[in-house]
Amino acid sequence: MKGQLPRIGTIAALAAAAATALSGPTAQAVSGDPVSQNSYAYTAKITIGDQEQNRRACSGVLIDPSWVLTAAGCFAADPAQGSAVDAGTPKTKSTVALGATTADVVQLVPRQDRDLVLAKLSHPVFGITPVALATVPAAPGDALRIAGWGRTKDEWVPQQAHTGAFGVDSADATTLAVSPKTTGAAVCKGDAGGPVLREKNGTVELAAINSRSWQGGCLGESETRTSATATRVDDLATWVSTATTQGGPVLAPGTKIASGQSVAGRDLQLTMQGDGNLTVTHRGIPGGILWSSNTGGNAGAYALMQDDGNFVVYKKDGGQYTGGAIWESHTYPNAGAYLRIQDDGNIVLYKKDGSTDTGGALWSTGTLRENSTVASNTPIWSTRWMEAKSTVLEMQADGNLVLYRKSDGGVMWNSGTAGNPGAWLAMQSDGNLVVYRAGGGGGNGSLWASGTFWAAGAYFKLQDDGNIVIYKKEGGEGIGGNIWSPNTFA
Repeated sequence: MKGQLPRIGTIAALAAAAATALSGPTAQAVSGDPVSQNSYAYTAKITIGDQEQNRRACSGVLIDPSWVLTAAGCFAADPAQGSAVDAGTPKTKSTVALGATTADVVQLVPRQDRDLVLAKLSHPVFGITPVALATVPAAPGDALRIAGWGRTKDEWVPQQAHTGAFGVDSADATTLAVSPKTTGAAVCKGDAGGPVLREKNGTVELAAINSRSWQGGCLGESETRTSATATRVDDLATWVSTATTQGGPVLAPGTKIASGQSVAGRDLQLTMQGDGNLTVTHRGIPGGILWSSNTGGNAGAYALMQDDGNFVVYKKDGGQYTGGAIWESHTYPNAGAYLRIQDDGNIVLYKKDGSTDTGGALWSTGTLRENSTVASNTPIWSTRWMEAKSTVLEMQADGNLVLYRKSDGGVMWNSGTAGNPGAWLAMQSDGNLVVYRAGGGGGNGSLWASGTFWAAGAYFKLQDDGNIVIYKKEGGEGIGGNIWSPNTFA
C-alpha cells in the first residue's frame, strides 16, 4: 500500500482559486479536531520556499529545542517523485513556526532508509516541551492521534493545528499503515511530517511521522479512501541523539547549575565547584582550568541563567531578587537569552534569536579549540587549547602552558608560567615559541621561550604520539627538521 498512496507534503496541482487562497504560508492540518492553544504545541508549521509560486507546506514535530523531525519528502526537489534529500543546508529558504516563534532551517540530516529528515533550527525554541520518541513499536490495534497543519475538510489554510484519532492496521520494519477511528478524520496535504502520537502510561510519545495518505475527506479531493502510511521512529533513538547533540548542549533561561554540578559538552564542561568557583575544564582533565569566575571561597554557590539574559553566580543563600551575586556576565536586559556549550569548545551566551549560524553572541568564555598544527606567526590566546590522540595542550587562564595526558589527566610538561593571568602563546615568524604576559608581545614581557628564534617560518605541532615538536619551515612529522621538543611521548 505504501507505494500507491500519494505524498501529502506538496501543494502543487491546485486549482487557480485554491492557489489564491494559499497566497500566505501554506503549512496547515489533519482534518479532524482543532487543538486548543497550548495543546500539541510541539506540532510545527513548516514553509519551504520563499516565492509564492514555488512555496510548499509541511508539518513537523519539535523533538529538541533546536531540532524538528519531519518527512524528508518535504524538502525533496520533487516530492511527487521521491523523498531523497541532500544533507546540509536546505536548497531553498525554509522556516518553522512553533507557537509565536519562527526560526529558519539551517541544516538537514536525512535518514537514508525511510522518509525522515531532522531539521536544525537557527535558534532554540524554549517554552515548548519537545515530544519524546517512543521506544516500543506501535502494533496493530494500537490507538494513535495524528496532528498536523494541513488543509481540512473545509479550509485551505486553517489558523490552528488539527488532530484526529487513528489506529494501527499493520506494521513493518519502517512504516505503519493507519486508518481513522472517528468520522471526519483524515490526513491531508500539508500534514506530511506531522507527529503520529501514542499515549503510554499517561505520557504522550512520538510513534511515527506522517508520510503518505489517500486524502479522502480533504477539501478539494474526490478520493474516498482515508488510510495513510506513517514512518516509524521508535527504533531511531541513537540516530536522533547523535544528530541533535551537534552544536552542544543548551542552558535555557531559568536553568540553575547547583553546587557540585556540571554541564558537559563534547570536549569541555562547565562546573559549579563546591568551593563556589565556576570553571571550564576539559572533560578528561579536571585539573586544567581554562576559564573561571574566580569566585572560590564561597562554598555552596550556584550559577543561574536568568530570564533577563544575565548569567550570574550567587552565594549559597542569594538569588535573583534577594542579592548575593558574586559574578555576572553583564548581559541584561536580554530576555530569552540562553547559553550554549559549543562543539568548538567555546561557551557562548546568545540573544533569544541568535546562534552560531545567525550571530547574536553577547558573551563567551573564549575557550575555543585550536588546530593541533600551529603555523608561523600565529597567536594562541589565553584559555585556548588543542588536542591530539593522547594529549591535550592548554594555554590556561593562570598563564601556564600545560600538556596533559588524556588517559589519567596527568601533567606531562608545562612552561612554568603560572601566576600570570591572561598570558598567551606566540608561534613567532622568527621560529621562536614564546609565552608572553597579558599585553606583552614582540619580545616584551616574555615569560618562557623555546629559544628557536633562528628558524624563520618554523611551526609547531601537537602530535598523536604525545610530543610537542617545533619543525623547520620545510620539515614535518616523518620527514625530519625537528628543532625543539620536550620529548613527551605518551
